[in-house]
Amino acid sequence: MTKVIFDSSFLMAVAEHPTNWFDDMVQEVGRLEPVALDCVVEELTRLSSGRGKKSKTASVALEIAKGFVRMQSGVAHPDEEIMSTAISAKAAVATADQELAHSLMARRVPVIGLRSGRAVRL
Repeated sequence: MTKVIFDSSFLMAVAEHPTNWFDDMVQEVGRLEPVALDCVVEELTRLSSGRGKKSKTASVALEIAKGFVRMQSGVAHPDEEIMSTAISAKAAVATADQELAHSLMARRVPVIGLRSGRAVRL
């Protein structure tokens, strides 16, 4: 089973534009264990506490992440924590953040992103 760490950008994107992303991911990596780091959940919680569309989208993203395995993270920036955890846990990362995706791929971490509403391996 492949661990897949979810970035807030990916969760926000699928919350805003619902797709069959989970089925797409299963096709890409096989059985998977979705993981949400504490820092990602904290970021989404902070975003959801405001007003407006972004706040509502973050709330939906939090609902999606409720069923994920939670992992503790350190105090570094969420992108750094995601990268560090992915490398140490030999996990893939689901992100819509191009900068993070490029950094992960440079370190040979499998990345799943969104293209035309589909979750695809980058």
